[in-house]
Amino acid sequence: MEPEGGRECNATDGTSGNKHVQSLAQAFKAESDAKYHIVDIQTPLNAFMSGQYKRSNAYYTIRNHLPVILTRVLDSLTRDKNEVIAQFGENAREELKIVIGLISRLKYELQTDKPFQHFTGDEADREMWNNFIDHLPDDARTFYRSCWMHSECYLYRKLYSFVENSIFLKEFDYFRKAKEHALTRCQDAILALSKYTRRTENSMEMFSELLKLDLWSNRNDLSDDEEARVFNMKVLEDVMVTNEYIIVNNVADVWNCLSNKKTDRQHVDFVLDNAGYELFTDFILAEYMIENGLANKVRFHVKAHPWFVNDITARDFHWTLKFLSDHHDYIISLIGQKFVQFLKEGKFELATTSHFWTAPQAFHSMRNMELELYKTLQESKLIIFKGDLNYRKLLSDVNWEPTHEFKTCLGGFIPSNLCALRTVKSEVICGLPGGVSEDLFKKDPQWMITGNYGIIQFVDGSREFGY
Repeated sequence: MEPEGGRECNATDGTSGNKHVQSLAQAFKAESDAKYHIVDIQTPLNAFMSGQYKRSNAYYTIRNHLPVILTRVLDSLTRDKNEVIAQFGENAREELKIVIGLISRLKYELQTDKPFQHFTGDEADREMWNNFIDHLPDDARTFYRSCWMHSECYLYRKLYSFVENSIFLKEFDYFRKAKEHALTRCQDAILALSKYTRRTENSMEMFSELLKLDLWSNRNDLSDDEEARVFNMKVLEDVMVTNEYIIVNNVADVWNCLSNKKTDRQHVDFVLDNAGYELFTDFILAEYMIENGLANKVRFHVKAHPWFVNDITARDFHWTLKFLSDHHDYIISLIGQKFVQFLKEGKFELATTSHFWTAPQAFHSMRNMELELYKTLQESKLIIFKGDLNYRKLLSDVNWEPTHEFKTCLGGFIPSNLCALRTVKSEVICGLPGGVSEDLFKKDPQWMITGNYGIIQFVDGSREFGY
């Protein structure tokens, strides 16, 4: 005897059953959207990026990408458990179980749009984070309903707090292997770039090439091993073929700023983004600026702890220099030793670690939150902000009209001359010429999240402060 409805489910071509399943899926999705206040629209103009807008990259990231990141972390902890215990000792075994449980709970809270929780351990920035959470509006302190930047920053900060508050796993970095691999997989490009830049003339044309190479290295975190290798080598072969994909190109303004010998500000601050090949290109650009008299020192700013998978910490910074200087290839080893010497001589400087770079606030909050850091940046001839998250923080993670002036969208944050160097991976942008955004949408509706387009934007801070 067939179950009730059995014949209907076994329709001759399966179409009725499929339609029934699709209807159920749509009903569950609609119910989920209503429960988490998801609206089926694009991000409105002048609104914060947020997961509550279903036709946005913010929604896609929170719904699909972040859970995958946490799953990969859980998988790696389970797979590499014995390796972790061998490194941190047998006493770490029980702590590892606790950390895995906490990450699983964080993943559940993310997927069910739970409110942000206070930090209750020994975090150095605990008071700042708890004050931030307390001052969020009641309807904007969950993963989907908060500003996208706040949600992502909270997730990565919470993730690190689990090992930070342990006894034996304090020094553990979930993403260490991935960051090291991001460098070791690109050794062909490292060698080619090393050879290419050993004889470089002091000219805007050469500077432009290196700045563009540094720009396109920011695309590496979107690529698998082979794709990254091929892309990096193609850019090295002829970086000028990428010009049509640089939709704002203020390289001449950056060059003129650095060529100014009249100011007593002669060092550059570099707010870094990703480890790996990208950091190497950052070093190459910094070397060029020093050797050609464009700066007497380059000061690098890194993250206080593991952050957004690929972001650079002080440990990654020093590991990269050691990897290069100890390399079996003579040319790579020489250039690594040169960078280490620059660090000893003060031509390269690793800035004092600041928790502001891993705070959820936009950069216009710096003057009030971290005055000493702001004053430090005021001493700079040029501040280079690398990558997508730094750009989003410059622009407060707001969906600006694309033609709005860059300076206006900074919210008053102009401690000195600024340069934003970024491949476009999110729907936050400004300063485009009229019609450019519309034309790009006609070519590719997904152009803002592919990383296929880049920007080199400059703001003249000297007009603000009269130097």
